[in-house]
Order: sequence, then structure tokens, then C-alpha cells
Amino acid sequence: MKNPKRNEIIVPAVCQKNGKPFGITALIEKDAITFKWAFKMSDSTAKREGFDKNKVSGNIYNGPEFPGCPHCGNDTWYICCVCKRFVCVHHTADWGKCPVCGKEGGFTFADSFEISGTDL
Repeated sequence: MKNPKRNEIIVPAVCQKNGKPFGITALIEKDAITFKWAFKMSDSTAKREGFDKNKVSGNIYNGPEFPGCPHCGNDTWYICCVCKRFVCVHHTADWGKCPVCGKEGGFTFADSFEISGTDL
């Protein structure tokens, strides 16, 4: 959920290498979303805390302190076109398989995305 004092949300994500969930702390600014931190988190925690309901859109950037995925260290990401889950990926990858729904395909990278919580 959005923290009104700090204008931050938690974006639920999943590791492409091992399929484990994690959360990303994102700072919401006027025209940009900056990823600040990532941490291990279960799907049940994301649901309980309402993080699966978070929605953001705009230009997304990794902040200078963003460590990448807490499971594998990947600092690049994509949104699966089928299940809409946010997935980490190695920055040189151009093809992969979603660890949630199994969709295989190529990646298109862009700075502007819409991210929304999904049924975890």
C-alpha cells in the first residue's frame, strides 16, 4: 500500500532463476518510479499486506542503492505478458521463461511500464 508520508509502495516480484517471490520498494515521484531496495518476501505476506493491489505506471528507474533481486542479484526486469508478474532477468538476456506461468518468449526492454499487483 502507498505510504502517504514517504510516497513509496512495495511492488511484488519473482526471481526468474528460482521462482521465489520478493518485494521491491519503489519511490513514486511526479513522472518516474525509482526502485530503491529489494527484499525476500512470501506471496502470503504480499497478499496479507495488500501489496498485490499496488498499481503504478510511468518511467521506472533503478536507484543508485538498488541491489537487484535478493535471490540472484539480477538488476533488470520484465513484466510477463500472460500472468502480468514482475520478473527479474539478467541484463544481457533477450529470451526467457516466466517462472510463474511458464510463458516463453523474447524480451522487449523499455523505460516506461505499467506495474500492477496480480493474483499471487
